Amino acid sequence: MAKDLIMNGIRVANDTFEPQEIKELIQKRCIDEGMNYVSFTIITGTVKEDEHFLDVVRFLKENNVYFDVHFKHPTRNKGGTIKTACGYNAETVDKIKEIAGENFVSHELAELGSEFGCYAAAYKEWLPNNTTLNDACDMRQASVNLFNKAKTHIEEASIGGKVPVTVIEATALMPYIAKAGLSYPCLEAMCGNSDVMIPITRATAKLVGSEIWASYIAHEWYGGVRAFDPLKMHRLRMIYDYLYMSGANIFVLESGDEELHAHDTPRREVCDENGTHIEYECEYDHPMCRKYREIRREFADFVNQDERPKGGPKVKVAFVQGNFDGFSPWRAGSSLWNCFENPDFGYSSPEFMWRIFDDIFTKRQWHDIHNFGEIDLSGAPAYGTYDIVFANSGYEIFSKYDYLIFTGWNTMTDEIYENLKKFVQGGGRLFMTAAHLNTTIKRNGEIKLIRDGDVSDLFGCKLSAQDAFETNDGYKFFESTVPEFMYPRDMFYDPIFSEGYLKYAKAELQTATAVGVLSRRFFEKDEENLPVWLAENKLGEGYAVLMTSLDYPSGSGFSAYKCVVREMLTASHRAADIKVYGSDKIRFTVYEGDKVYLLNTDFDCKSHAVVDYGEEKREFILNPREILAVDR
Repeated sequence: MAKDLIMNGIRVANDTFEPQEIKELIQKRCIDEGMNYVSFTIITGTVKEDEHFLDVVRFLKENNVYFDVHFKHPTRNKGGTIKTACGYNAETVDKIKEIAGENFVSHELAELGSEFGCYAAAYKEWLPNNTTLNDACDMRQASVNLFNKAKTHIEEASIGGKVPVTVIEATALMPYIAKAGLSYPCLEAMCGNSDVMIPITRATAKLVGSEIWASYIAHEWYGGVRAFDPLKMHRLRMIYDYLYMSGANIFVLESGDEELHAHDTPRREVCDENGTHIEYECEYDHPMCRKYREIRREFADFVNQDERPKGGPKVKVAFVQGNFDGFSPWRAGSSLWNCFENPDFGYSSPEFMWRIFDDIFTKRQWHDIHNFGEIDLSGAPAYGTYDIVFANSGYEIFSKYDYLIFTGWNTMTDEIYENLKKFVQGGGRLFMTAAHLNTTIKRNGEIKLIRDGDVSDLFGCKLSAQDAFETNDGYKFFESTVPEFMYPRDMFYDPIFSEGYLKYAKAELQTATAVGVLSRRFFEKDEENLPVWLAENKLGEGYAVLMTSLDYPSGSGFSAYKCVVREMLTASHRAADIKVYGSDKIRFTVYEGDKVYLLNTDFDCKSHAVVDYGEEKREFILNPREILAVDR
């Protein structure tokens, strides 16, 4: 079985570029520490001669150290627009490639999508003069603005296609940027919800056909705002291990290992011949900087001893990030596509659906009567993880999964619709709402369902938005037609999940089966004529499941939506040939050869895990923050 390529290392960002000094630094901080990767941030103009950089490149190749290059412009943070992304020319690139070969990994750009997800003035000042964000009249135009901007910079950075390009990205806009020409994605870790951003990054790698994806760990700034907090340091080791078990191939620690200068780090004002400036008191030999290096060293020791199988973790479940969805799970964003002056682009019900990720890895409470099975597998989907795929990914990507679940905004197109049909016909399980079938590109546009609501070839029913109705009725379930699904079905029961008014399309069933109806009574006398809120349709070898809500169910209706989603996730786990259960503080992934990674995410307590192979069960007790590789 092939061993995966792991590139783990350091960031080098010197104010000057003296070859001998740089080589000594790399030897001490990278090679001697058992690492094999350098991410260069080079201030344009500091490399006085090409030969200076080529000398360092030869040193890297001789020691089998991989590297990327990012050029930083001194004027960038002073209100000027981005100039050329390239700090070298085509001739120099040819020399670098000739010397380094595959060790030259990429030209790295920074935060293109973040400029469309954050209102901060610093970001807006970086934009080229010909790019306007706030004039977008609809979701399509907003996404085109980002695509065009990203394509311009990626093409320039690639030197006419000579150089692979990646972008350090902190937002969920990563797939839009990837389609503009990325060679592989790079996640700025700790900037947002890791349970959203890691699945998006992994799926984006599949989208661009890359066998690798990278992580740039911005822990000093985004791992916690208290620089000396012990839990912050626990979190650093955790993100390293979580990225590793999730399939990341490149690991770079942004800062903290040489000095601290973020948040509450002590600093002092100094006056000298150069004027008044700030100096930071936590430098290389400070105990906290040593702690950063210690954690990085521990991780290097672990990955050097481990043999992770190539191909990434097994993933059976994918959530779908909808067409023109501009949501980003980063604390700086509360508006779509940076259109902060337009109230229509403010986060609302479509974006609130992303809260589905808040408790996917939390086992249902003991008193939750909607949890079924011989053992409690509600704490994770099959093989412990999921991807978040772009709706425009296409059938080839969809076919890699057994389950597709829509969340957030979606503008439906004929192409997406046909790819979903092929996915279901091939044996997949699909779940979405009627809101996801809307073709509008306007935030508050008139509802226009795909095929005028005739979705009988996929969902086995015809939907009418014109005959829509609004109600606060509760929900009842029949038995699912999908073999592995177990809903809380019972007609002689109080309706559940009544949370407020929600708008539904009128559903005329063709080949579909009603498995959920709206009700407000304990006893039903005419259950066949109750309004349908959940329909299932057998198509080919698979099943298409539809919630008839025309509103995005993020407030009213969210409990019903979440009930179906969580049952699909649990069902996927029940169907898996390897199951893992025990404490829901245990995260796990499964690789080819049945290799299982277990990570105890509890900061303080030991956690119990059972790896269930069917006929064989193995039990483990993991210490706080411990990662364990289990070979069968």
